[in-house]
Amino acid sequence: MERNIVLKVNEKEIPINYFVQKIFIGVIDGLVESLDKLPDEIKSIEIKIEE
Repeated sequence: MERNIVLKVNEKEIPINYFVQKIFIGVIDGLVESLDKLPDEIKSIEIKIEE
């Protein structure tokens, strides 16, 4: 399964190279999987940081 990260800053998509995508995916997966009350199957994860 191909996994993909999309980074947007001020609504503009910022390209991310393969190495950085793998780091993001590993860190986010680790954090999310440590949480309780997750669905049995995770199809997508969305994180939005706003000021």
